[in-house]
Amino acid sequence: MTGSLSVLASNLLIVVLFVAVVWAGLRIAQSIFGVSSKKAAASEVAAKLVAYPTGSAAVLRRRFVRALTGQHVVMPSGERHAFAELTVRVAPEDLERLDPDGDLERLGEDGAKLYLAHAERAGWSVPAEVTVVVEVDPGLRSGWVPPARGSGRADPARRDPQRTPMGWDVVVDGAPAAPPAPIRPVAVDPAATMNFPALVPDLEDTAPTMNVATALRLERGERTTSVPTDGAVLGRLPESPVRFEEPQVSYRHAAIRLQGTQWQVKDLGSTNGTTVDGQRIDDWTTLRTGSVIALAGVSVVAALDTSGTVHLGLTSH
Repeated sequence: MTGSLSVLASNLLIVVLFVAVVWAGLRIAQSIFGVSSKKAAASEVAAKLVAYPTGSAAVLRRRFVRALTGQHVVMPSGERHAFAELTVRVAPEDLERLDPDGDLERLGEDGAKLYLAHAERAGWSVPAEVTVVVEVDPGLRSGWVPPARGSGRADPARRDPQRTPMGWDVVVDGAPAAPPAPIRPVAVDPAATMNFPALVPDLEDTAPTMNVATALRLERGERTTSVPTDGAVLGRLPESPVRFEEPQVSYRHAAIRLQGTQWQVKDLGSTNGTTVDGQRIDDWTTLRTGSVIALAGVSVVAALDTSGTVHLGLTSH
């Protein structure tokens, strides 16, 4: 009888200690996430666990390479031009898997070298120098690297001194120089660049056009705020473009990103959920002009400018 009581007391003590540890952990989570209830703190912790990095480091490096090497411009003549500047975004959890020290500058230098090597092997017109900027985007899902954004122009003179940027011909004695023959991409050695295991051959482009990104503004009452093109996180965190002080809104409630020419929003595992035009969302959802985004019932309205494509033969002047 005495032995049974001792075992029962020991089990009860273990349960009490476990409950105390969980309670203390939720109190700490409350202070970290700035939420008002232990239930909200538990939801934020669960969201963090769900977003834990997935996939191997090798797979992530391939996605990083693909995000860079797929970006170039195809001219009406068939020429391919590399970008002089590219910006690639990664999730905070993925930075250390791409660079053990979390060095954004070094990771950008590595990216620039592999992009330039790939462009030269593929026969593109390449600039004298390529700059790659790596940005940490807290709104990105871990393990996913979106396509890089290219800007600047390659200097075709490095391939042909009789060509000027963006496909304009040099006029000699009143007559334009004959356009060069289209350049065909060549096979790329999979082990061509540094620690990255493979370069990804580019897909053939079917039309010489370039997407024009649209601008997004969020309206709440009489206040209008522009969302940066590299995306944002909405919630009670100080970096949110729209300020939310309502306690039912989570600290990191929802993320907004520009995917191609479309703006999208996604719930980040918030306590009270996110809706678009009254429909609850979990995955990335495309926004339209007039879409009502509600964070735990607190609404903002999306306003979009016109978007479309521009023929590259008309972009130089």
